[in-house]
Amino acid sequence: MANETILVVDDSPEIVRFLKSYVLAPLDYKVLTASDGQAGLNMAISNPVDLIMLDMNMPKMTGLQMLVALRQTECKSPVVFMTVHGSENIAVEVFRLGVRDYLIKPFTVDEVRNVIDRALREVRLSKEKEELGRNLVASETVRQTVITLSHYINNNLMILNGGFSLLLEGLQKEPADLQFLMGILKDCKNSAGQIETVMGVLQRVTKVKQTNYFGQANMLDIDTALKEEQKEQK
Repeated sequence: MANETILVVDDSPEIVRFLKSYVLAPLDYKVLTASDGQAGLNMAISNPVDLIMLDMNMPKMTGLQMLVALRQTECKSPVVFMTVHGSENIAVEVFRLGVRDYLIKPFTVDEVRNVIDRALREVRLSKEKEELGRNLVASETVRQTVITLSHYINNNLMILNGGFSLLLEGLQKEPADLQFLMGILKDCKNSAGQIETVMGVLQRVTKVKQTNYFGQANMLDIDTALKEEQKEQK
């Protein structure tokens, strides 16, 4: 419930005070208030809110008029309608406009808490799903980055190992083919430089730009980073 914002739109100061002081604030919700539909619409558009508690009958713009106008904007926050006994049929109609639940006045603290929990359940599950998705993408990014770096390092280690074996064999021959050995040494030096470049990228990993791999995960653009590192080493 922490960090969730609820907008209360009601022309009754007593209702607003009751909801804010005795229900929402004690549960650590951030509370925004408006005393009529037009003010509530403006506040909902200009502030990110997790839930809107909307009175049915208000001056300037009724709750239903505000809801219709709200659904024409980018605000998709769930709405709980607050209405008097006998207006349940109207409240049921507005479910088609995205209302999640309704409260019949007078209501109790427990009734408000239960309605809020039901209304925010889907929002919370959606946020948890998004967070899980971000974590999975981050894990895939790390995995792909490790695979790419391992590829560069392993290739150059293979060249180094092969080069050292050839050097050992060449030095044992009489006479030694100096031109051949120098070529091997040059290749070994280049491979060592490549490994050094990769290590430089790792040391400056926070400065490396990201690129899209496999159409999903963003990972370190190793190819570009290696080229930039090599330029700086020259």
